[in-house]
Amino acid sequence: MSAIDKISSLIYKYDFPSAVLNDINHRLECCRDESYVEQQLRYLENQIKFGNVHLKKEESK
Repeated sequence: MSAIDKISSLIYKYDFPSAVLNDINHRLECCRDESYVEQQLRYLENQIKFGNVHLKKEESK
């Protein structure tokens, strides 16, 4: 799975603050180099690792 796909998966699964999502989006609009995308992925993973974000709550059906 590519780094951008992993980022998409994390965003789908976790409830990141809008400021974090806006920042990542802006950075990826400016540069799509794979190593830079991987750096952004590590940032999101660290947000999870340090407990700054939580899993999204499931919607009631």
